[in-house]
Amino acid sequence: MNKNEKLKKAKQNNGITLIALVITIIVLLILAGVTIAMLSGDNSAPQKATEAAQKDAIAGAKDEIAMEVQEALLNYYNNTYVEGDGTKENRIQEVVSGAASTAVSNATSRNKQLLPESGVDGNTITLKTKSYTVTGTIEENGGITWSDYVASTGGSGGGTGSIAEKTAETETTETWSVESFGNLNDDVHLPSEKNIIAQKETEGEEQQVVIPAGFKQATDSADTLEGGIVIEDASGDSTKQGNQFVWVPVNQKLAFKNQDTTSGIIQLGRYDFGDEDEHKLDGPKDGNEKINITSYSSYKATENSNSVARNIGEFVEQTEGAKGYYIGRYEMGIEGATVNEDTKQWTEEEPGSKKVVCQAGKTVYNYITRDEAKEESQNLYNEVKKGTETIYTSDLINSYAWDTAVVYIMKTTGDNDYAYQSDGEGGSAIATGEKGDEKCKIHDMASNVVEKTTEYSGYTKYPCVDRGGDYGNSSEYTSYRSFTSTSFSYPNIGFRPILYIVGLNA
Repeated sequence: MNKNEKLKKAKQNNGITLIALVITIIVLLILAGVTIAMLSGDNSAPQKATEAAQKDAIAGAKDEIAMEVQEALLNYYNNTYVEGDGTKENRIQEVVSGAASTAVSNATSRNKQLLPESGVDGNTITLKTKSYTVTGTIEENGGITWSDYVASTGGSGGGTGSIAEKTAETETTETWSVESFGNLNDDVHLPSEKNIIAQKETEGEEQQVVIPAGFKQATDSADTLEGGIVIEDASGDSTKQGNQFVWVPVNQKLAFKNQDTTSGIIQLGRYDFGDEDEHKLDGPKDGNEKINITSYSSYKATENSNSVARNIGEFVEQTEGAKGYYIGRYEMGIEGATVNEDTKQWTEEEPGSKKVVCQAGKTVYNYITRDEAKEESQNLYNEVKKGTETIYTSDLINSYAWDTAVVYIMKTTGDNDYAYQSDGEGGSAIATGEKGDEKCKIHDMASNVVEKTTEYSGYTKYPCVDRGGDYGNSSEYTSYRSFTSTSFSYPNIGFRPILYIVGLNA
């Protein structure tokens, strides 16, 4: 082979080597792309494994619930029908709910795939992971009907988050369309300087909750109107921060339990629940209509006759416009003050230390007259303004707010006996929220202390109408109406504030 032939062959070999190298690089890039695609994105192998683990966690929790419920029902039937303890009423749903709550708590503590939002509220069981939510409905016969897997929205564990879109804005409000009420802090940017109207389409009808400026959604809030949307003061004002209220929806379609219909609306109004033997629900009534004072039926109660409320007409009009109002989650509590047992008056422990709050675990603010309760309630959020416009305000609870909240609890939980639930355990008032009486996130309407309202009694000597259960008297119950003097100040009488939106469309 001559020199020219050798040189030609060398060039051919070099050319083949370069082509092979280019092809090899291309193949490696393709393989790398495939690998990256497999390890990322919604259909990645790790993602699929994570979602499979979450589904396994939910399935395991459902199995635990089934076993716990089976054992609880067996004990219930044995006690009721075999040992004959006299339990005749149908408590199956209550038994199943309690057993399911225990099982969910145990499953959540063992399997971190289940988020803290998992739990039982009335007859609804929620199992939630970062990607999925499954709900179970406890039927009257004790069976549980489970939903399909749906994508989780919001919550402390992250998740996909719901889609929120701002649809309107004024000087004082913003309106957002949301897919869920479960994560309003992130979805509509709470707390805000404006009142926030969050609206959700459900079963072809629109539900809404209005979050006042300076408030956020509480971490243990329900994610449905039926479960109780809880808000918490996040304004930074140390005298008010942490106060909590629960939204009571009116004129909105809600899911009902154990009712003649599976859904309906709750109208704002005063209601006559009769006595514990009647178990009636008559209403809504307006402020002019008279309702029997339960403790003394010769005397009647009306609302419009009483000038103590800030403005009953305004409350009714604005609440119907906002489609709801807020009730204090707890009886009013007090910090930094002590009561003088001789004068029955609260005094500050040191100048400026007294703080009146609507929070859990606080000393109940008792030993207070009706007019003092009115002042404390109204001063809590005294016409909060944006610019020159009042956007919300607070007041002592009125009979519209008390009665409508009781109807809301009865309809959405299926507990028709809640209007007649009593305490009467004796002893003394305990800290707010520690009685265990919680319905739709609202505490102690049936227990702890009787609560002053703005409703007016026709008995001129005792014009103040008090409501609710009393730790010292088992004959007083949630919807009970009793009367007292304006000067009465006792350890078993406290009060609760309301908060309502004003000038929603200003």
